[in-house]
Amino acid sequence: MYAKAYEQSFETNMDIYIPPVSPEPEKFDKPFIFIQSKPDCFVSESEYWNHYYHDKDTRYEWNNGRLEVKIMPTHISIVCVNFLLECFQQYLKYNPIATLITYDHGFSIKSGNTKQIRRPDYAIILKSNPIQMEPDDHSYAGTYDICIELLSGTKKDYITKDTVTRKKEYARAGVSEYYIIDIDKKKHTTFYRLDQYGRYVKIKPKNGIIQSTILPGFQFRLNDIYRHPDLEELIEDDVYKHYVLLDFQNEKRAKEKERLEKEKALKEIERLKQLLTNKSKEQCEEQ
Repeated sequence: MYAKAYEQSFETNMDIYIPPVSPEPEKFDKPFIFIQSKPDCFVSESEYWNHYYHDKDTRYEWNNGRLEVKIMPTHISIVCVNFLLECFQQYLKYNPIATLITYDHGFSIKSGNTKQIRRPDYAIILKSNPIQMEPDDHSYAGTYDICIELLSGTKKDYITKDTVTRKKEYARAGVSEYYIIDIDKKKHTTFYRLDQYGRYVKIKPKNGIIQSTILPGFQFRLNDIYRHPDLEELIEDDVYKHYVLLDFQNEKRAKEKERLEKEKALKEIERLKQLLTNKSKEQCEEQ
């Protein structure tokens, strides 16, 4: 199910994707101008990991020697996907069976003589995955279990890259679920799972609800991605109430239980007072 890790050990690959300490810069009599390589030029994998992977201004990916620019998502895309991320965080808080990766850490996809290094916008690593991400890792040496991409609909090529190219690559790598979130037009929003043949099939919504096949009980309403409701609205919702704000729900139930117990106690006091009053009246009448 999972793609094989690098053929060499993690230690022997450290020099590939952990940038070395930069040497003392040379001094020039005249100003030195650095001309950055253009996208789609060819660079070695080592050069990619050591230089382009850590570029502060541009997110680069690597496709079998070719440098590719990963398009930044729009602000509204990030706002909308935050709801889904909140759902993941709530679910994993009470079901700690996976790790949510919220930064685009690269991972390798190898097939035959070709190799790609992709950086999904967000990802999930199951705790059952044989390869975990360590605290000091700058990239992921295994295969993600879920990849999430925010579709950029500004150009046809960008749409094709997420809906066709990455779909093939992630399926080939063995990514169990692939989510494409199309904020602009919504028509390309699709959720996939791997079938027994290693091919992606759509996770079809049931009554508008998407259910994960690898995170038991994790589900969300498709329209809520675009509506992004406040989580407190969902604690009475059958879709979410079993994993959203459980501490808040428990606290609310405890307060309600305390209120009912106080109300019951006050009623009992009033009942006893009334009994005493009635008894006193009876005694007075007898006298």
